[in-house]
Amino acid sequence: MKTTRIELKDSDVLFNKERHEYWLGNRQLSGITGMLQRQLFPDEFDNVPEEAIKEAARYGTEVHESIELFDSSWINDGTQEVLDYIGLCQENDLVHERSEYTVTDGENWASNIDKVYRSSDDTFSLGDIKTYGTMTSEKLEKARWQLSIYAYFFELQNKGAKVGNLFILHIRNKAKQDGTFEHIRNIMPVERIPSDICKELLDTDLQGKQFINPYSIPEKYREQEDYIRQLIQTKDDVEEKLKILKSEILEDMESMGVKTWDTGTMRLTRKLPTTRLSFNATQFKADHPELDYSLYERTSNVSGSLLIAV
Repeated sequence: MKTTRIELKDSDVLFNKERHEYWLGNRQLSGITGMLQRQLFPDEFDNVPEEAIKEAARYGTEVHESIELFDSSWINDGTQEVLDYIGLCQENDLVHERSEYTVTDGENWASNIDKVYRSSDDTFSLGDIKTYGTMTSEKLEKARWQLSIYAYFFELQNKGAKVGNLFILHIRNKAKQDGTFEHIRNIMPVERIPSDICKELLDTDLQGKQFINPYSIPEKYREQEDYIRQLIQTKDDVEEKLKILKSEILEDMESMGVKTWDTGTMRLTRKLPTTRLSFNATQFKADHPELDYSLYERTSNVSGSLLIAV
């Protein structure tokens, strides 16, 4: 059965760009960015100079407007950022549907989605343009919440429409003090947060309460941060001492021409120097694209693991 093509519905919300206000009739609606900062990311701009914040906002607005001009009018202003955007769209088969698309719950909230791309008659992808220099884990998590709430509103507003992929378009080409350019062009997928959790966040804020983030670190692990740091430091110290001792033992065994020492409860074995032959599969595939390698490839499961950064 053929899927009916869904055309996106306008929200009837008026957006005042200068004042950054959303109005539905005579009722002002709240935006999402301020709520996220209030509820989940209150320290986002701590210790960041005001001038740096203003400059980042100016540059971000400039890039957004250049890209929107291209999507709406096919006008390429020649900036590297627009060229990078065009390249990302071509490489990822992004079919532009709307820019700055306003979505709302029809009662309290509204916001503009940077980019909506059509994937099929009833499925769409949502993209958010970010021009940060460094995409920190906190910025990535904020974008995840932002896009997930947009997806929730999008499906409320467009009955039968489905949001497939959420991603960040990370685009930047800004001069540094040394005269070189910080050039970034990347698409970063984000995992959607379920709509019921997004709704709980929004409702909690409307009630004037503090939302308990289900994705935040449990208190029992937060309380052990100092202990975890201590364990990691102890591990690093022990490994460094063992490395030095092994180097000393190896040097003595080599100078004495000994391959093995055995105490009865411990065996020390010296591995002799050798060479290793490896096969450059990537280069071989590039040189012989006509060959089918699937018969020689093997898929194996890799267990998940935990990375701790301190």
